[in-house]
Amino acid sequence: MYVNHREEMGSRLLSVASGSSPLENNVQLISAVVIIFEHSFFVFDKRRYLQDKRESVPSFLVALWQYIASPHAAVVREGVSAAVQAYEEAATTAARAYEEAVTTAARAYEEALTTAANAYEEAVRTLPTWIAKLPFEYLQRKAKEAFERSKEKEKEAFERSKKMEKEAFERSKKKEKESSCSQAEAELTKTILEITLNHRLPRP
Repeated sequence: MYVNHREEMGSRLLSVASGSSPLENNVQLISAVVIIFEHSFFVFDKRRYLQDKRESVPSFLVALWQYIASPHAAVVREGVSAAVQAYEEAATTAARAYEEAVTTAARAYEEALTTAANAYEEAVRTLPTWIAKLPFEYLQRKAKEAFERSKEKEKEAFERSKKMEKEAFERSKKKEKESSCSQAEAELTKTILEITLNHRLPRP
């Protein structure tokens, strides 16, 4: 292929994409290339059937010219843009919902830990009256230590429970986000395929 043909193909291919995001540009370009490639095969096959050896312009470039000149180019570009934007909005919404849920869960977890710590400090500061009534200081000290250990274990068990709840909640929300994104991706793929198949160029 001549250098000027390659340069023209590159510049014209880029002209079929005018999206507002890299993803939109890429999908527009891919859709156009699929349609153009398919049509170039028909152009090449027709030339071979007619034994037209005089034509020096590559069949892909001919198909590209015909695609750009056709109403299909604008329809494909607009349809792909709408589909990609819908996907990006769905993905952004899912990500935002996940982040908000995780932030709320983290805040609730920290509040629960603070409450547990305050309850523990209050418990060990105001010991049960029965400890003070024990006859010997040694027994009082041992009872106090045992009481503090039991309260410490209660606090640790509560903290572990809340941590497990938080992690389970985050996993469930992550799965929800991934499911929403997967559905949006599947819908995008389906829509792009329909657009591409429904706007193929007529055979020459």
